[in-house]
Amino acid sequence: MPRRPRLLQFCNVGQICGGTAACAWTVARSLPAWEHHVAFPGPVTPETRDAFRAACLWEQQPINRDLVAAVQPDIVLLHNQPAERLLERLPAPTIQYLHSILQPANADLTLCCSHWLAERLKLPRESVLWQAVPRPAPLIESAAASRGQAGRLIVGRLCTPAAAKWPRELIAWYAELATACPHVAWEFVGCPEELQRPLADACRQNVVFHPANWSARGRLRDWDVLLYHHPQLAESFGRTVAEAMRAGCIPVVDRQGGFVEQVTEGCGRLCTGTAEFIAALQALKDRAVRGRMSRQAQERAEREFSLERFSRELLARFDQAAARFRAGSVATPAAGTSTASPRAARSA
Repeated sequence: MPRRPRLLQFCNVGQICGGTAACAWTVARSLPAWEHHVAFPGPVTPETRDAFRAACLWEQQPINRDLVAAVQPDIVLLHNQPAERLLERLPAPTIQYLHSILQPANADLTLCCSHWLAERLKLPRESVLWQAVPRPAPLIESAAASRGQAGRLIVGRLCTPAAAKWPRELIAWYAELATACPHVAWEFVGCPEELQRPLADACRQNVVFHPANWSARGRLRDWDVLLYHHPQLAESFGRTVAEAMRAGCIPVVDRQGGFVEQVTEGCGRLCTGTAEFIAALQALKDRAVRGRMSRQAQERAEREFSLERFSRELLARFDQAAARFRAGSVATPAAGTSTASPRAARSA
């Protein structure tokens, strides 16, 4: 029986809710015919281990030739790895997939998650590969049952519970929105505990808080709108925005970062300033407008953020990296010559 092609990915954290593990998980989902190995620089959380249950996971692993020689991958995929983490060329075709602004480690091929990021890193347009996202799975129990009801909106915010993602300026901002939009019921996923009471007051107690976990993305199937504003931080690519669109949840987000290329006319609203956010939420009271925009968001997401599209493009990039690797005449060690003793956290 012929050997399955083998992919080794390096993430930057061992937590699937945040960091690059979610993208690595999507890569694995997109390539079911491949054998998957995923390495992490520290401990892997049980939730992450469960999500990657069909892969072999390596924890406490630096990026080096020893692990690559032990795994013998056809391709190595680095996720957002800075230069100081890789001081030698690896003995396999290597791709660097960048998700934020940093000085990246060298690779045979460098990719960016958005045109916005490519421009800031001065990389060519052809380096851009938009991530895929799966359709969010439905929740076993759903508290929201109002999508499609005339005049009523469930508007949610879903973020990792890091303080940087939840600035205190949001309290006054939501108070202004709640005053202007009494037709909105607010939901928050991942809100830090210290912000929950002031945000509840800002939203006039018409609010529900949910913990951040991998299954929380299912709430996008119930929400009418995904609302995202950050006064300082521009996102390179919004995985949650793409997931919302696949679920038919309308994104109403900042006109900045990668959002601008994800949310096109008719698929959601890009906003500059509080007044535009309020106007968007007022317009979406109209059931016909909501239905049309939800359908268009879903249609665009099926074209641009599907696993099928991502798989095709990713395999083409693998071929490109392999050709560059061969042209570079990098010697690949024979199987069994490594002195490494890497520790696998879990095997399929």
